[in-house]
Amino acid sequence: MAFNRDVPTALSRAAAHPRAVLLWVIILLVVAICLYAAAPWILPIRINEGPLVQMASEDGVTLVWYTTRPAACRVIVTVAGEDRTQDAATDGRRNRVRINGLEPGRGYAYRIQLGNRYLTDELAFQTNRTAGRRYNFIVFGDSGRGTKAQYSLAADMTRFEPRPDFLLHTGDLIYSDGERCKFGERFFKPYRYLLPRINFWPCLGNHEIDQDGNAAAYQEVFEVPDNGPEGLGEDLNYWFDYASSRIAVIDTNVDEAILGEKVAPWLRAVMAEPGPRWKFVAFHHPPYTGGKYKPDERVRRTLVPVIEEVGLDLVFTGHDHSYQRTKPLLGGQIVAPREGVVYIITAAGGATLYEPKGALPDYVAVLDYQHYSFTHVTIDGDELTLRQIALGGDILDEFRLSKPPAGAVPRERGPQ
Repeated sequence: MAFNRDVPTALSRAAAHPRAVLLWVIILLVVAICLYAAAPWILPIRINEGPLVQMASEDGVTLVWYTTRPAACRVIVTVAGEDRTQDAATDGRRNRVRINGLEPGRGYAYRIQLGNRYLTDELAFQTNRTAGRRYNFIVFGDSGRGTKAQYSLAADMTRFEPRPDFLLHTGDLIYSDGERCKFGERFFKPYRYLLPRINFWPCLGNHEIDQDGNAAAYQEVFEVPDNGPEGLGEDLNYWFDYASSRIAVIDTNVDEAILGEKVAPWLRAVMAEPGPRWKFVAFHHPPYTGGKYKPDERVRRTLVPVIEEVGLDLVFTGHDHSYQRTKPLLGGQIVAPREGVVYIITAAGGATLYEPKGALPDYVAVLDYQHYSFTHVTIDGDELTLRQIALGGDILDEFRLSKPPAGAVPRERGPQ
């Protein structure tokens, strides 16, 4: 039987018809979307966010992680050569476990298990060091854009030596409105080699607040101490101790009346307690800056007087995308070392850097807006060394601060 090549078959006509092609494309897209949505319920359960080390103390830590679907997991921690198993509390995909009864300044290996299957390789966290021990930490902010710079800086922090004892953020973890769906790509993934090993302390930035004025995703993800000002939310203002330091973390997204009437008295009470040799505070909006934005007058009027009164050593802020260090300031005036407070803006963590507008104020000692960077602080007894580390490892700034020997009469703050 002869085949007529000039007469197209019905199949070829249908295949060539633009509407048929469009229909098949639509069908394939629908199938792909359905498979993607069903994958967490079809594929084996895995951890897709975390684990995240939180609330570290001298005798314990909290671990938080998310699984692809609800599951009853447990943590196996090696303590004194023996494995200790502890079940996690679950809330949907969120898993949380508090591990206590540990020793200070020790590393502990752990794994997360589901049934007979391990969900992680062997990891390790470390408990807090005791007072008198040398320690160091990293401070950074304005990171959560998911940019190449953010990922590269995270890799630099992972490789940096000495390894930090904890991480402190100055806000704007997730742009643009703190959306929960962006935490994976803009927080958990960039810091995936840091978060399971090193305690992370968050600070609320203006970009963690959604269009309704809430910070629900931020509050869901992080575990922080419930020791903030009464009536302001248990996890937006808090303080913690590490070795010889006390650090207060403040939400500066509230109005001036709240800062003055609730936050300032709380900060005064927290920092007036005897004991900690070094005292720091972290919040998002800088009261002194020479960058793109103007200084935050609300903070300057409400918190700065308390900061000066209680004699804080350093103030860490973000928001103005750059690195800045002020000269010692008291009442807005430049004073001699140890007579005033030094303010650090560490806001070059991955978001677009901001070029300053206008002339620099006299109180700005160092400003860099051309490099993504993080702040590394080392405390050894009565000596503090701060280094600002640029992407690639160059040192942008180095600053030292010394305290008088214990028992010596402190120098009064203010002009002599």
